[in-house]
Amino acid sequence: MVKRLGMICQQKEYPYLLNIISRDPINYRGGIINLETGLITIRIEEKEIIMNFNILPLGNDKVVLGIPWLQEYNPKINWTIGDVEIQDI
Repeated sequence: MVKRLGMICQQKEYPYLLNIISRDPINYRGGIINLETGLITIRIEEKEIIMNFNILPLGNDKVVLGIPWLQEYNPKINWTIGDVEIQDI
């Protein structure tokens, strides 16, 4: 997705080991997150969030929202229809 959209890709200043939700390390391509995008503006409804995204070649997934992002923005997610709503930011 990064290449297809022409996003800027850079080395992370502080690479880290990727863990799954159980806090166990993931065993995929070394499990180290060492690349990120440049700053990207994302819009959900009328709200804008400017942030970097970690780059991880996981196959067909377009974006994986991690626990830190979910904790910070605490979105309301309707899994049935695939809708994401950001509370107040």
